[in-house]
Amino acid sequence: MIKLKQKWKNQRLWVKLTLMVLVTVALTVSVLYLSLTNRIYEATQTQEEEELLSIAEIVAAQPLVIQTLSDGATNLEVQAYANQITETYQLDFVVVMTMDRIRLTHPDPEKINAPFQGGDEEAALSGQETTSIAQGTLGQSLRAFVPVFNAENVEIGVVAIGIKTTTLASIAKKTMQPFSVSFAVSLLFGAAAAIFTAFQLKNQMYNLEPIEIARLLEERNAMLENTKDAIIVTDKDNRVVLSNLEAKKLFQRDEVDEAIVGMPIQSLLPVAQDLNQLVGQDKTTDRIYHQDGVDYLLSTAPITVAKKVIGQIILMRDATELYLLTDQLFNAATYTTTLQTQSHDFLNKLHVIYGLADLEEYEELNDYLGKILEPEQEFSHRMIFLVKNPVIAGFLIGERSKFTEQNYPFMIEVYPDVPPTTDHTAVQCWINIIRFLDQFILENRLADDLQIHFGFWNDRLETVYELQLEPAMKERLTEELHAPVIAQLLKRVDGQLDLESNERRIKISLKTAYRKDGK
Repeated sequence: MIKLKQKWKNQRLWVKLTLMVLVTVALTVSVLYLSLTNRIYEATQTQEEEELLSIAEIVAAQPLVIQTLSDGATNLEVQAYANQITETYQLDFVVVMTMDRIRLTHPDPEKINAPFQGGDEEAALSGQETTSIAQGTLGQSLRAFVPVFNAENVEIGVVAIGIKTTTLASIAKKTMQPFSVSFAVSLLFGAAAAIFTAFQLKNQMYNLEPIEIARLLEERNAMLENTKDAIIVTDKDNRVVLSNLEAKKLFQRDEVDEAIVGMPIQSLLPVAQDLNQLVGQDKTTDRIYHQDGVDYLLSTAPITVAKKVIGQIILMRDATELYLLTDQLFNAATYTTTLQTQSHDFLNKLHVIYGLADLEEYEELNDYLGKILEPEQEFSHRMIFLVKNPVIAGFLIGERSKFTEQNYPFMIEVYPDVPPTTDHTAVQCWINIIRFLDQFILENRLADDLQIHFGFWNDRLETVYELQLEPAMKERLTEELHAPVIAQLLKRVDGQLDLESNERRIKISLKTAYRKDGK
């Protein structure tokens, strides 16, 4: 039984569908055929009973039969008459019997003057016309009994005529022949319909087996739920029909909010008003979309089935990660360029120092040493030695270049040293916040009295900015630092941003998580 079940499970879908439809058709047609056969047999039997009674009544009314029963003895004439009736109406027997059940006629001459057999003639001996199926000398047969009365209306005998049940079955079989052909044709048609239906369904399922469809569905759900991008699928009316976990987090603000499935996409993405034009077009679009202080890369693509566009898929990727990746590449390139420049400059400086010392030009050597030890020239050297993370060091060197281009000082006190890390997300979020702050300072020309402290304490980067601000500018800076994009970055790195201010000065303290290598 177990092997049989396993074998059934391993059958291909079209085989299962064919067998299921074929069995259904076969059972239905068979039940109808059996029911029809039974009804036809019953109808044939009823019709034969009526005909037998009619013939028996004719025989019972014959004067020859009445006279023979009145005499109580058989004769050749009545036997010939009985044989004639048998041949004329295609009967199996015609028996004329006395009230003592003695046969006066019979198809077998040896059984004449012998008692009638069957036991179903009692009612006829009581004056009733009856029919029955009983076992006689010729086998099982359908019989009709009609009593015979004399001129004084006294019953003097019984006429029994009948056909064997095999003959009755043969009659019913002839009646069923057209239906048997129809039954065979129905089975063939059912088999063809079953195979056609199976292949049609299989084609509509892209020739996939149920286990393959289930696997594809599980894989699709896993891909949708585990991706970091928000994914929304809409129908041709631009209503949401599917969304992944990230999309629900983005648009479903809390648990009591209604589900986004079924909502118009325009209610979630105002920019999607332009997406109406995309339905029915075979093209993919990309654009930058700003929502709640965060930039998203919005990609839309049509969903085509049978060469018809039935909807679209929308992917929303946080553009912050793209910005951070670009920054990481830029800072790494800056760091590498600085190392190359320092290596080259270091060799050149050694040659110059060696030459001046060899020529005993000590005054010029003293001036030269003073120049190369100036803070502006030593900034990149200190960043490389104190900040072991090349991305952060490269970023700070790049930020200093922005400040010096506008003739602003940019000096950073680094203590303790910043170790390397593999937590690139924490580094990029910190860079994004600092860049935002530096950009605000440069745009509003607030860098004249800027002091920056930077260090690593208790698995956290601590950055402190101190500068002088007017009250109005303080309020504006405070509002900018509480923007949603800053809050989102702080949340990613378990960060904390504190502001302390007095009449003319403000202190901005930023603490972000930072795991050094090995932890």
